[in-house]
Amino acid sequence: MKFIVNRRTVSLVESKKPCDEAREELLTPLDYRTVKTLDEARKKIWYKDWIKGGVNHREEDGAVVCDRKVKEKQWVVDVDSLEELIDFQGKYGEIMISNSSPYKEARTEIRILGVKGI
Repeated sequence: MKFIVNRRTVSLVESKKPCDEAREELLTPLDYRTVKTLDEARKKIWYKDWIKGGVNHREEDGAVVCDRKVKEKQWVVDVDSLEELIDFQGKYGEIMISNSSPYKEARTEIRILGVKGI
């Protein structure tokens, strides 16, 4: 499973590798809008820009969503088992797992809170 990974403290001027296992990858942001149907979306002022900026427009979980055309660089790690996750936590100290800003390829984030491995 792919996770976005970052550290508790984040630099505003540089994108420092958060851990040894991290690799930078281009991810596809998902653009959710708070209307339930594509028909409702057509009536909104943002509709034309939303259509132009994305692909695969659809209804999902009570909202409309599309895959943005412009990808974003994010640091990611692959963790394929609970054992790997525990080993990762053992190496870097306290971690927090949460939902991230939604990306097509990764919707979950690991934030490294500990100070091990710095």
